[in-house]
Amino acid sequence: MNARAFRLVVFAQICLYAGVLLAVLLKPQGLAANSGISYYGIYARTIIPMATGLLSAAFLSWRAALYIERQDLRPIKYGLAAFAILTVVIVVTPYSFDGIADDLHTTAGSMLFSLQLLLSIWMIVKLHYKSLAIFLTLVELGAGIACAYYLHPAHGLLIQFQLLFQLAFGLLLVYSIAKLKVTDKAVLP
Repeated sequence: MNARAFRLVVFAQICLYAGVLLAVLLKPQGLAANSGISYYGIYARTIIPMATGLLSAAFLSWRAALYIERQDLRPIKYGLAAFAILTVVIVVTPYSFDGIADDLHTTAGSMLFSLQLLLSIWMIVKLHYKSLAIFLTLVELGAGIACAYYLHPAHGLLIQFQLLFQLAFGLLLVYSIAKLKVTDKAVLP
């Protein structure tokens, strides 16, 4: 197993949730605002912890991609790199602005969720249909459907389902990297 890639992915997950948790503690109203994680990217009090958490997760995901060199694991390598780029786009284009920034934010978020779900399906196959991989992907799918449902209503559970989706994906990614034994040499993506 590639200890570096594994640690970087684990730390990326920790950074993501630490940033969101701190933002929620600073402004718990976001849990009921039905604006998702992005709610915390538009307030002076929460933008620093939220952006720091997401950008740290993006950086660590990018770094983890550098340590995956096996040809058969290229989807994970390029997935991590794509997730890093899309996360940066999400952070720098707050959803509250009308126009192109909002469109970019929404498009990047949709692409991120879609690519994560596709990679999850690939990981199921690569892991030979392990029940945990199937379960976590089904959790992602259910949470993704709930996210789509809660995108437009004034009240709902968008952030809760976004976090559930990300938790299921993060657990599957960590599990997959551990099980698939990626190599320990750094290379450019």
